[in-house]
Amino acid sequence: MIQRIRSGSLDGIDGFEVVVEVDAGRGLPSFQLVGLPSTAVRESRERVLSALRNCGLAWPKGRVVVNLTPADVEKRGPSVDLAIAVGVCGVTERAEPGARGDAVLLGELSLDGALRPVRGLLAIVTAAAATGRRLFVVPLGQAREAALVPGVTILAASTLADVVRWRAGRGCLETIVPASPPPCRREPSPSLLAFLAHVPARARRLAVLAAAGRHDLLLVGPPGSGKTQLSRVVGTLQPSLTAPEALEVARIHGAAGLLSSPELDLRRPFRSPHHTATRAGLLGGGVSLRPGEVTLAHHGILFLDELSEFSPGVLDALREPLEEGRIAVVRGAGIRFWPADFQLLAAMNPCRCGWHGSRRRECRCSERLRLAHRSRLSGPLLDRIDLFAELDEPEEPLRSDGIGDPGRIWELAVADAAAGHARLTSRSRGRPTSLEEARRALDAPAAALLETAGASLGMTVRSSMRCAGVARTLAALGGRSRANRDDVVEALSFRREQLAVLA
Repeated sequence: MIQRIRSGSLDGIDGFEVVVEVDAGRGLPSFQLVGLPSTAVRESRERVLSALRNCGLAWPKGRVVVNLTPADVEKRGPSVDLAIAVGVCGVTERAEPGARGDAVLLGELSLDGALRPVRGLLAIVTAAAATGRRLFVVPLGQAREAALVPGVTILAASTLADVVRWRAGRGCLETIVPASPPPCRREPSPSLLAFLAHVPARARRLAVLAAAGRHDLLLVGPPGSGKTQLSRVVGTLQPSLTAPEALEVARIHGAAGLLSSPELDLRRPFRSPHHTATRAGLLGGGVSLRPGEVTLAHHGILFLDELSEFSPGVLDALREPLEEGRIAVVRGAGIRFWPADFQLLAAMNPCRCGWHGSRRRECRCSERLRLAHRSRLSGPLLDRIDLFAELDEPEEPLRSDGIGDPGRIWELAVADAAAGHARLTSRSRGRPTSLEEARRALDAPAAALLETAGASLGMTVRSSMRCAGVARTLAALGGRSRANRDDVVEALSFRREQLAVLA
């Protein structure tokens, strides 16, 4: 009698259902595994054999064939170990699973029969639940992670023997109740509080503006001007993730093996890759098909420090995700589209030595070196960035513009960013997709000013759209339904055409 056990496997960041078919027949003792198994799956024979023996379960006599369907998709990882072992037990005992045969079994086996965690469990459970599966048996250590998926029943097991007894109706498994996500507390470090209290008011407004509208931002300034600190302020000011967003982020990070807690984390991701990152490291792919930094920063922030030190080819590859909110990963077997809706925060020095325009030190770079430094950033990439700002070195001693308590300053900044974000979300979703749509957010004088300024500054259509989006956020921060001339003037002041160091 053929045993059919439901399981699952991981493909990049997406899971898919796998049906494990096990058949035992007459012939010389052998074990054959078919259905495009990877090396890790082919090695399951030894794990299953040892686990069965150490749990006191019998291995069938004769020829054993295991088929993994769908047969045209490669199965990666040991997530099907448990299903194979239970199927082998079923053909040995000729057991009828009954209603429990619809359960999806997931888990890697150790040699003593204990269940071990599998990478990407949340993605696999999510994919199976989307096809109507509702009952899952998973390793005890990952049960709370799997329970994050709404509408499913999660049973936790410690050993193969526990699952075999449960499936035969001779035992029970613990049902896991999903936990509520903990409250998201955005409490900055003392250093960030002190920094925010001492920076100029324009820098504070820039941070609130970028956080409220999730605008891409490039900061230029000499070492010690606060570029990195201001970027971290923007990240901490971000509104919390919604539950569906947090679940999607957890699914992606779980597939990458980076999920640190079984609870939903409502904080937005903050990814900061080194400037030596490769194209595959930033965009994803590679031999093992792993998500890159742009996907790991989905619904969060991608912070690129020392932007001009990144490879120009790597930077230009960011144009697609910045525009589309997703990345296309091309492999020999096909093309995959992974989410990459991130907010880009970048920082760079004005020149190679870092001191061009500094009041404290003299720049050692020639004009040719400064030009070469700026030319590493292509025009199309800069065209996709909303906000540009040049930070000056702080005065000594630092001053707080007459505003006192740092905690109070922080509370006001958080409230402003949250209110602006809420108003934007209630009116529209995402950035304007056309210049006409962008102009609808402006009143008539503001639209006329933007058109005139765009012509005089040589702005592209995309630049004008980005500028209109910033003006819309400024209007939301001011409690206005449409942007006026003052909003457009302020938005234009943050454009790269006004930034001398990139001119």
